[in-house]
Amino acid sequence: MSNVLSIAAVTAVLKVLLENGLVSDPIAASVGDVIVTALPPDRISVEADERAQINLFLYQVTQNRNVDWVSQEFRSRHSRINGNASSQSPPLALDLHYLLTAYGAKDFQAELLLGYAMHLLHKTPAITSDIIENTLINASTTNTSSAFSQAVASVSVPDLAEQIGQIKLTPEFFNMEETSKLWSALQTHYRPSATYLASMVLIESSKPENSEVYIMPLSQPTIEQVMASAKTEQTIVTGTTLVIRGKRLRGEITRIRLSHRETLLVPHDVKETQISLLIPSDLYASVQTIQVVHLTMGNAGQTDYLFESNVAAFVIHPTITAFVAQVENSGDNLRTAEITVKFQPKVGKAQRVVLLLNEVSVNSPVAYSFLVAQRTEDTDAITIPVKNVKPGTYIVRVQVDGAESPLHKKNQSGAYDLPQVTIL
Repeated sequence: MSNVLSIAAVTAVLKVLLENGLVSDPIAASVGDVIVTALPPDRISVEADERAQINLFLYQVTQNRNVDWVSQEFRSRHSRINGNASSQSPPLALDLHYLLTAYGAKDFQAELLLGYAMHLLHKTPAITSDIIENTLINASTTNTSSAFSQAVASVSVPDLAEQIGQIKLTPEFFNMEETSKLWSALQTHYRPSATYLASMVLIESSKPENSEVYIMPLSQPTIEQVMASAKTEQTIVTGTTLVIRGKRLRGEITRIRLSHRETLLVPHDVKETQISLLIPSDLYASVQTIQVVHLTMGNAGQTDYLFESNVAAFVIHPTITAFVAQVENSGDNLRTAEITVKFQPKVGKAQRVVLLLNEVSVNSPVAYSFLVAQRTEDTDAITIPVKNVKPGTYIVRVQVDGAESPLHKKNQSGAYDLPQVTIL
């Protein structure tokens, strides 16, 4: 049972470490009433209900490739704790990846709390088994009604702490693209944050009591790249065949999860290192997340979850057609008009839409940008008023939640000519 608690125990220790630091730190105390949580970021109240808060979220678990370096002496001790002294195979070594986020409704609260938390973790680069044991004992007695406390009560805390051993905590510094992908996958409001790696957590399989139980090796699928299938077309739109590349992608039953959909999709071509999937027509143009899911056929023909890959992100771009009407002279050789844009796929009523016009001219071409008002319902056509526009022919683009509609090339020279409208 203690194997099962290893991951939760590390999260609990880090949470308590931050909570204890809040009590004694004068800067953190100056912020006021602060809570420390370990919740998914989309469950944190923000905007009107936002409060001073530090949240620790385990967003990814990966395999530590240094497991073969673990000494035989440690393996023997680890096996003794788990009652599996005959095991000669190395334990499952995991790295835990955490997102540390600070929240605050007032100026500088989030920055103060993030600085405090990072300083505290910097002072504690290694968490020993003694610290883990003391923390788990206190956590299990403080709130006896919590699920974690009840789980800890059923095991030997000293054995659990000894099994986990020492945890090394190091910051992981992401660039802007990596940070954007992570928060896009979380689909919630961005707040000041930092990422940390806890290494390494060892889990060893106990000796099976039932001879019909099979021990399966770690076979988690890994997504390395998501792209359009056509070599000449890099933009992903509705109807595009998506290519997912990676490792260990083919399972007994392979399915695809897109964003937060409950229904899993069936890919039409599955290989060990590549999967093909047709983009559904009912997805919004925006950043989307994707996972490879491996299922297995269990008893009575029921399917069970086996493995899920890491979360990858890709962008669905809208395709458009446009035409102009109601052109009127607004003075100073400028025009007002209405441009109707038809979208594929539909635009969600809460999505942010921006119309972009670029004049087709070799003599001082002008460009315009118009923010489109929000709609009351999803739609595939929007009429957008434009004002004070210079007469001329314009290339038309739109951005839907930042995803920009593609242009069509005119000739081999690479010039673009569609979609376009003429305002005279």
